[in-house]
Amino acid sequence: MKYDGIFPETLALMAQNRFENSKAFYEEHKQELKDGFTVPLRQIAMALGSKVYELDDMIVTDPVRMVSRIRRDNRYTKDKSLYRDHLWVMFMRNKHEWINYPCMWFEVNQDCWGYGVGTYYADAQFWELYRKALLERPEEFLHAVHRAEKVGTARLNDYYKKKKPGEPVPEVEPYYNMKSIGYMAVRTDFKTLQSEKVIDEVGKAFDEYAELYLFLKGISDERTMLK
Repeated sequence: MKYDGIFPETLALMAQNRFENSKAFYEEHKQELKDGFTVPLRQIAMALGSKVYELDDMIVTDPVRMVSRIRRDNRYTKDKSLYRDHLWVMFMRNKHEWINYPCMWFEVNQDCWGYGVGTYYADAQFWELYRKALLERPEEFLHAVHRAEKVGTARLNDYYKKKKPGEPVPEVEPYYNMKSIGYMAVRTDFKTLQSEKVIDEVGKAFDEYAELYLFLKGISDERTMLK
């Protein structure tokens, strides 16, 4: 699989493009930005597509749809900046058709890059089923979440303020009151982005994330059956 790499000069140009916030500047440098950032991310999406498809054959594996756009849709946001200075690849089902399903992702920011697993959006019924699963299958959950944590992840979790009913085992207690769950490895070695090493690294991380993805997917399947 060809991989063109992501280099510091491209990130600098992305930052300048956002600073200029100008359609004229963007159009002048559009091809450079596409070739230097969008295309390599699509190559990563293609390289890892078969791996995630084996995990969940409903995940979108079209690289064009998986990679975020440089031009922002700012119609419904307070931030009216026209362009992003960072991009990401999202490995997930169609978010409009499959609400409550988990995702894995890869992203490149100006000061770091990384990869993660978690829930993109989940409603209250999903979290009821999640807590039920933790009560009934604590060992399965703990094995899955500890594999994700071993990747070297930062927690992206959020919690209900009020304790939810149920008496989980002590090991599960820290995870029980969640209303979002996510784990992300954060890296600052930008040289890795310049070669196929990044694909190998993210692929190995996704192998470790897979068990948690499947645990959350099982809960999502239960939630879908309730509709």
